[in-house]
Amino acid sequence: MSVENEAKKLAATYARWLRNPQEALFGKQGGRGVVILIYDKVKAAKTKEDITKALDLSQYPDLDKATYNDLSRFFNELLNKISQFDDQTAVKFTIEAFRYFQIALFTKIEDINKGYWA
Repeated sequence: MSVENEAKKLAATYARWLRNPQEALFGKQGGRGVVILIYDKVKAAKTKEDITKALDLSQYPDLDKATYNDLSRFFNELLNKISQFDDQTAVKFTIEAFRYFQIALFTKIEDINKGYWA
């Protein structure tokens, strides 16, 4: 499986499990949520250490406990996956995972609004 497809698979899995996609994407006030803020940091990352710093959820103390826990699981799995990659591949994998994670969360929100999700 290609790195991109593996990143998409990981992102899709954790997007399905995220209980509050609205908060993760847009925050509590409807602006830029933690996922979008971290994506900006990940795009600027050059090393695995930069990614690890970007994925530190302690920087975002206003998250609900459920969202914090769901994102922690995703980030831990993501860090586990990239630990075996070199820096360049790790950054590429993480950017692709976050790009697809956002798409999956937007889709989930649309589906919730249409009544497809309970």
